Amino acid sequence: MPLPAASALSVSHFADIIEAIRAVKCIVEHGPSAVEILDRTVINMGRANLQTAPLCAFVDGDPAAILITEFYGDTQADATRRAHAVSDELESSGMGYAWPVMSEAKDKDPVWAVRKKGLGLMLGLKGDRKPSAFIEDAAIPVDVLPDYIDRILKLVKNKGRDVAMYAHASVGVIHVRPILDFRQEEDIEHFKAIAEESFKLVQQYKGSLSGEHGDGLVRSPFNERFFGSTLYQAFKDLKRLFDPGGVMNPGKIIDAPPMDHNLRLGTVYKSQPLKTEFNYREDGSFAAAVEMCTGVGECRKTLSGTMCPSYMATRDEQHSTRGRANALRLAMSGQLGPDGMTSDGLYDTLSLCLSCKACKSECPSNVDMSKLKGEFLQQYYDKRGTSIRDRAIAGAPGVAKRVAGAMAPLVNAVQASDPFRVVLEKTAGFSAKRTLPPFARQSLASWFAARSAGNGTASSKPKVALFADTYVNYYEPHIGRSAVALLESCGYSVLLANAGCCQRTRISHGFLRQAKKDGLDTLLKLDALIQQEITVVVCEPSCASALTDDLPDLVDDPALAKRMEENVYMIDVFLAREIESGRLQCEFEAVAKDILIHGHCHQKALFGTKAMKAILGSVAGVTINEVDSGCCGMAGSFGYEKEHYDISEKIGARRLFPAVREAGDDTAVVACGFSCRHQLEHFTGRHALHWVETVKGKQVKHGA
Repeated sequence: MPLPAASALSVSHFADIIEAIRAVKCIVEHGPSAVEILDRTVINMGRANLQTAPLCAFVDGDPAAILITEFYGDTQADATRRAHAVSDELESSGMGYAWPVMSEAKDKDPVWAVRKKGLGLMLGLKGDRKPSAFIEDAAIPVDVLPDYIDRILKLVKNKGRDVAMYAHASVGVIHVRPILDFRQEEDIEHFKAIAEESFKLVQQYKGSLSGEHGDGLVRSPFNERFFGSTLYQAFKDLKRLFDPGGVMNPGKIIDAPPMDHNLRLGTVYKSQPLKTEFNYREDGSFAAAVEMCTGVGECRKTLSGTMCPSYMATRDEQHSTRGRANALRLAMSGQLGPDGMTSDGLYDTLSLCLSCKACKSECPSNVDMSKLKGEFLQQYYDKRGTSIRDRAIAGAPGVAKRVAGAMAPLVNAVQASDPFRVVLEKTAGFSAKRTLPPFARQSLASWFAARSAGNGTASSKPKVALFADTYVNYYEPHIGRSAVALLESCGYSVLLANAGCCQRTRISHGFLRQAKKDGLDTLLKLDALIQQEITVVVCEPSCASALTDDLPDLVDDPALAKRMEENVYMIDVFLAREIESGRLQCEFEAVAKDILIHGHCHQKALFGTKAMKAILGSVAGVTINEVDSGCCGMAGSFGYEKEHYDISEKIGARRLFPAVREAGDDTAVVACGFSCRHQLEHFTGRHALHWVETVKGKQVKHGA
C-alpha cells in the first residue's frame, strides 16, 4: 500500500464510555483509517506518567473516554475536511463534549504517542490489582459492540472490580482488562467466571474469541466449545501430523490445561519480608516497586531513547530493566534460594545497571531500577561487606572537600601520573586508561565568600539560592560562577546554599543508611532557606535528582520530602518557570550560533531539556539541535571501573560520540552532567559546556 500523502485526527471526548462506543458506528461510515479508544484509566495514567504527562495537553477536561479518529487524504485539505466532517456530525448529534481536529504533526504526534503507550500505561496502575489480559482480544461486530461492552462492564462491576480499556474500536477489538490480583483466590475465581461469561457473550453476539493476538494458554480452553468438535478434531489431527511429539507450544490451541494453571503469580507467590531503607511512599513497598514491571519490554528498544543503555550495548535480556526486575522478583519470592536477595548472581545481574533513571520515565510503569539497585546493594553489603572501590566512590565528596584548595595542584599531578593510575587499577579497580577529575584550586564557596559585592545581601532583588553541589564546588567552580552570573544578569540576588552533599554517590552505590543520615542534615539546611520562601536551584542533574527524588523517599518526614520536591529546581527549569509566570521578563544572548545538546540521563528522566532549549531558542539566530544520544556511558563512576570501561565506550559510541565528532568547530556542545562532560572529553577530545556557560540575560524586568 502506498503511504498516505496526508492525515488528520478528530479527537472526540465523551463523558460516558458507552456513549463513546455508540459513536463508533457513525464514525466508521465516514471511512476512517483508524478509530482508537482510550478510557479514563489510561488517560489518567498518561497524565501521571513522567514521560507522557507533557504529551497529554490535548485532553480536555476529565473524559470517561476519548476516540482518536484518523483520516488519510491525497492532500492535507482533504484529510482535514474528512476529520471535520466527523467532529461536526458528533457535535450536531449531541455525542461527546469536545471534538478538536488536528492536522499538524506537532499536534498529532503526542496523541499517537499516548495511544501507543496505552498498554504500558494501564499496567502501571499502582497497587496489587493490575489490568489483566484474558478477555481483551474479543472481536465484536460494531453494531452490537456497545451492548457487549455495557454487559462486560456490569459483569465486572458486579464482582466488585474495575476495568481499563483501550485500542481498536473501529473493528470491535477493544482491549478490556479487568483489574485483578492473581495472588488472591477470590480474584482467580473472578478471573474464571468473567472469562466464562465473556465467552458466552462473544458467542451470543457472533464475535471472535481471539480477534487479534491469538489463543495462548488463557483462551485455548474454550476452543472446542467455540469451534465445535469437528473443527477441533481437525486442529488436533493437523497438530499431530506436524508435531507428533507435542513439543512445540504444548497447551496452545489444543489440549490446553485449565486457564488458572501456569499463573505468573498465583496464591503460592509470596514476597519475603525485607527491611528497606527507602520508604517507597509512591509504590507502597519494595516488592510492589519491583512488581510494577509487567514485562512490556519497552526497555528492550535499541533505536531511540535512553532506556536501557546496557541492554542496547549487550542485547542480553538480563541487562534489560525487565531482566533485572524479574531477577529481583525471583529473589524476593524465595525462588533463588534463601540467600537470593544477597547472592552473587543477583549482584552480577544488576552490575551493568548504570543507575541512569531512564526507566523511571521511559518505562510505561515508571519502574525505578536505580532505586531498587541501591536497595539491593545495601542488603548485599550488609551480608558480604564492601570493597575498597565501593568505599572510595561513596566517600569521594568528602575527599573532594578536603583536597580542593591549596593541595589541589599536587594531588592533581599525582593522580594524573602513569604509576598512580596503574596502582589505582590494581588496588581499587579503576581503569588505568582514565585520569580522575582534577580538583579546583579554589572552591566555589571560597570564591563566593570573598566576593566584594553581589553576594546575596541586596534585599531589593528577589532572592534565589544556588546549591553548591560537590562538582561545582570542588571540581568545576567556573560553572558555579557562570550560574551566579546568569542569575544575577536576570536580576536575582544570589545566595550560596553550601548545605553539604546531596549524597548522590552513596545513594547510587547502595550506602543508603549513611546517605539518609547525612542527607537529612543537607535537606534541613536547604529547608531553612525554603521556609523563607527562597527557591533552591541546582546545576548538576544527578544532584537535583538526589534532592528531589531519592532523598525525599529516604527521609522519614513526608512534609520535608514534599517541600524538597516542590522547591528545588534545575536552574534552567526555574528560569523558564519564572518567565512563563510573568515574574521574569528578560532577553538572552548566547555564546554561539550553533548549539548541540546532550541531555544528562537524570535530566531527561525527571526534568527534561525543554526549559534550556526554550531559553536558548529565544535568542535570535541560534540553531539548537539535541542529540537523541541515550546515555553517554560514564554514569558517575561506572565508566571509570576497569571491567566497565569497554562497555562504557560502546554505550557512548552508539549515537553520542559520532554526533559530537561531526559537529563543527564553531558549534558549542552542551552537556549539563559532570560525568557526561568528562566522558566526551575522554573519547572525543571535545570540551563540552554546561548550559549556564552558554547563555546570559539582559534588560531584566521582574513582574509583581
